[in-house]
Amino acid sequence: MSNTIDIKNMKVAKRYAAALIESSNDFLDEVLENLKLVDELIFQNNELKTFFLHPVVSLKDKKDVIDSVFKGKINEITYNFLGTLLDENRFIIFRSILELYKKQTEKIKNMQRVQVVSAVGLDEDAKNRLAEKLAEKMKKQVILNYDIDETIIGGLVVKIEDKVLDLSLKRKFENLEKI
Repeated sequence: MSNTIDIKNMKVAKRYAAALIESSNDFLDEVLENLKLVDELIFQNNELKTFFLHPVVSLKDKKDVIDSVFKGKINEITYNFLGTLLDENRFIIFRSILELYKKQTEKIKNMQRVQVVSAVGLDEDAKNRLAEKLAEKMKKQVILNYDIDETIIGGLVVKIEDKVLDLSLKRKFENLEKI
């Protein structure tokens, strides 16, 4: 799933995501899993994606496919939401809505995604200690995503939303050169 949000349609996607959050209050996780399933089956399949986004394909044909693929397999909230997106010709912003819904759900559940970049892979013990420290500092449940970037030489780069804590040796060397 793409983690990008369509900036051009951000305002509209926010409204749809907020409405879906409000209507799925007691079923946040279930609706999120349903949305991920829709993303996987439709938006990660080029033929289906083209079918749903093509303006020449009739609304009835699109709804028939939604019925045959999803009726009884996803909850009613998600199913009705897909119908609304089709009716309002907003299916093109589905992935933006999904990302915003996911972020809002995490916020409601007091969760925070954190990106950790290291020069080498971290063992499970180091990952667990880092997760515990970050959770303690942030007073949130932390979801860590790890990447390896050998160019940072050593240390870590921790990214939380738009904040970056660069504890890498590469940065320290760059700072020494400035002296």
